[in-house]
Amino acid sequence: MRRLFILGLVLCCQLMALAQTISKTGWKTFTDTAGMFTAQYPPTWINKIKEGNRVFFTSPAESETDSFNENVNISVKYNAAYGGQIKINDLFPSVTDQLKTAFRDFKSESQRSFTWNKTEAVEIIYSGFSSLDDKMRIRIIQWFCFYKSRLYTVTYTATASNTVLKPTALGIMGSIRF
Repeated sequence: MRRLFILGLVLCCQLMALAQTISKTGWKTFTDTAGMFTAQYPPTWINKIKEGNRVFFTSPAESETDSFNENVNISVKYNAAYGGQIKINDLFPSVTDQLKTAFRDFKSESQRSFTWNKTEAVEIIYSGFSSLDDKMRIRIIQWFCFYKSRLYTVTYTATASNTVLKPTALGIMGSIRF
């Protein structure tokens, strides 16, 4: 019975991983020479560069009544200290504490360390009501890492109740190379 349970658990995990695998066939490649990174994104998503050289990839509307376009944005900040002794994990929980003040009903959902582009990184997932729209709960997935005196912050923002585009957003995030 125990073996059957473990086999079922392994199969379930494999199916979840397969479901999150996104075919990147036909995806466009964006190159940011200032931020020194490339990213792939679906041709139906729009890319924009906004103030502070932040790059946004915005989803198309999912229906005529869709009032929130999910987005992945990438911010790159330069500082000589980022190439020094500071480790990305050293910034937590202070980053999380700052986020608590920016969102009403802030809820930290998870935090983990992982390797991204052969570099130590941190992922945090949280939700809350932003000051921009106090009626819509949003969920945010953020990745942070230091690389060659740069802090890369990648953010996926969606309504908390919508997970349809999460695999695509994670595909965009995972395609980022620096």
